[in-house]
Amino acid sequence: MDLQTLISRLSDRDKTVRAEAMHGLVATGKPAVPACIALLSDGDWKVRYRAAEALGLLGDGEAYAPLVAALDDEKDHVRYMAAKGLGLLGDSRAVGLLGRMRDDENEFVRRSAARSLGTIGGEDAVLALRKALEGETTDGVRAAIIEALRDAGVDTALH
Repeated sequence: MDLQTLISRLSDRDKTVRAEAMHGLVATGKPAVPACIALLSDGDWKVRYRAAEALGLLGDGEAYAPLVAALDDEKDHVRYMAAKGLGLLGDSRAVGLLGRMRDDENEFVRRSAARSLGTIGGEDAVLALRKALEGETTDGVRAAIIEALRDAGVDTALH
C-alpha cells in the first residue's frame, strides 16, 4: 500500500483500519517519518495519536523534537503516545520532559511517562521517578512508577 493511502486510512472511522494503517507506516520505514511528523498537526486527535505511535515504533531520531512538542497536545491520548514514543527512542534528553509529565491530569499519561523513564534509565531518570513516586496518589500509577524503577535497575523492596 502506498504512503498516501496509509495516511488517508488514519482518518478511517474504523479503529482497526487506523491501527493497520499505522502498522503500514511503520513497515514503510524511514520514508514515512516526515509524513508522520506532519500528521502530528492534524486536526483529528486520532490521526495525531497514530502518528505519534508510528514515530515511536519507527525509532528514528528525527522524531525526537516533534514527539517532545506532542507532550503538550490538548488530547491526553496524544500525550500518552508521545511519552511512550520518547521512551522507545531511548533518548536521555527526554528525561526532564518526561519527568514533568508527573503533573499531567491523566493517569495514563503519567503511567506512560514513568514507563518511558524506566526504559531510558540512568541517574536522572531514577531521580525523576522517585520524585514522581513521592507525589503520586493513584495506585495504578504508583505501581507503574515502581515497575519503572525496577526497569531502571533500582531495588524497590522498600516501596
